[in-house]
Amino acid sequence: MVPAGKTLAETVDQAIQGGVTMVQLREKSADTSDFIAVARTVQSITRKACVPLLINDRIDVALAIDADGVHIGQDDMPLIEARRLLGPHKIIGVSVQTCDEAKIAVRGGADYLGIGTCYSTNTKAVKVGPQGPAGIRAVWEHALQVSEPPCKVRAVTIGGVNQYNVAHVLNYACAFKTCLDGVAVVSAIMAAPDPRLAAQVLQQQISTARQTSGLRPKYDIDHVSQQVAAVFAQSKNGSTPLVQHITNSVVINDCANACLALGGSPIMAADVEEQTDLAPVVNALVINIGTLAANQIAGMREAMRQANLHQTPIILDPVAVGATTRRMQVVDEMIRDFGICVIKGNAGEVAALAGSAEMKMRGVDAVGTGFADPVAVVKQVALRHRCVVVMTGVVDYVSDGTNTFAVRNGHKLQSVITGSGCMVGTALGTFIHSVAQVAPVIGALTGILAINIAAEVAANRSDVRGPGTFRAAFIDSMYNLTTEQFNAHMDFSIL
Repeated sequence: MVPAGKTLAETVDQAIQGGVTMVQLREKSADTSDFIAVARTVQSITRKACVPLLINDRIDVALAIDADGVHIGQDDMPLIEARRLLGPHKIIGVSVQTCDEAKIAVRGGADYLGIGTCYSTNTKAVKVGPQGPAGIRAVWEHALQVSEPPCKVRAVTIGGVNQYNVAHVLNYACAFKTCLDGVAVVSAIMAAPDPRLAAQVLQQQISTARQTSGLRPKYDIDHVSQQVAAVFAQSKNGSTPLVQHITNSVVINDCANACLALGGSPIMAADVEEQTDLAPVVNALVINIGTLAANQIAGMREAMRQANLHQTPIILDPVAVGATTRRMQVVDEMIRDFGICVIKGNAGEVAALAGSAEMKMRGVDAVGTGFADPVAVVKQVALRHRCVVVMTGVVDYVSDGTNTFAVRNGHKLQSVITGSGCMVGTALGTFIHSVAQVAPVIGALTGILAINIAAEVAANRSDVRGPGTFRAAFIDSMYNLTTEQFNAHMDFSIL
């Protein structure tokens, strides 16, 4: 796995220079004497850097070189025997795949858990398939529940984790306001041309995740009113965010014009080969699956992968997600694999994501009598997916799981023009970029307020007689909407 021209020792040394805080040595096929020799070489590097060295599986090798500890799997020596041989002061980590395995390891005195696998990996054969961040979180939650203070167990996840998804994994797997302590990676560093740089990038992503993970603070109405006014004014005063759209073919022109009118700069770029070059300069990414096609999905996924690397907020509009199995599969995979900042949908689409039967999809339209408790539904989806959820309707709901808002601005003419919902996604992308890392719910609330207030202003014009004249007036009102109008007309409440 080590690139040609590099030795294992050089790679480990450079990885530590890049920020690696623990090294685990795994040699499944080496003879014992050869394994001990390699372990001593690696140990000379880790001890110089004061970084713990753990030996994978082989208690005998760990004892032979006086390693700092071991990591054992479910098919290796039992934890109780490993502790008896190594003593109370050595580190012992245990691989776990299920809640029961986590409970046994915690109660048995494991110093940390290696929860996995998160994604598919070629590094080692596994008996349990990839669980995704949601599965990792379930095991981590259980481990925390059975862990007794003050000896709280620590944990990392392993399996397919890399620089593109590590922040998403840590954020999504956060349980009871407690993040995983880190990640275990192999090829992301060991196979990298520059192990030091690879480790540095991973460390930066982990640091970002630690700063932004967990539940958001509770806001009061005065604070929110001031913040949304400030975000709106900033966008209207020339911040001009670059908003990339990979959207459906029906609304490309509408979304581009809406973005310009609201103060953004749109770019409609869907080709997979462009995404690496575009990502460093994009301020927000809007993904809309309205006219889903196989050749579009690759571009969407690569754009989302690059956005996660650059901490660019992703707005996902899962159009008609409950209408077909294919759409549900595509959206589930996107949510599993990438960190989504905002999910925006109508009641039927949010119901599909919540697993609720209260609302259904008929094509792109939501059908049903409505949710008995819409606030509970949007909060549930926001908490499950660690993102902001915007549910559109007669009353729009915006929630980050802690703060939930009802927005009563808007006009019925929005529902009779094609693309009005898609333009909401554009508005979210245009206003969220400046607060995405600290208060994404504020950015989302600003976006939906802005576009809904513009709709009200447009509908009240004397020259608007129906959907056709409203469409043109709608864009005009977005463009001409002033800070004074925005502040005077916004109508929302905290629930």
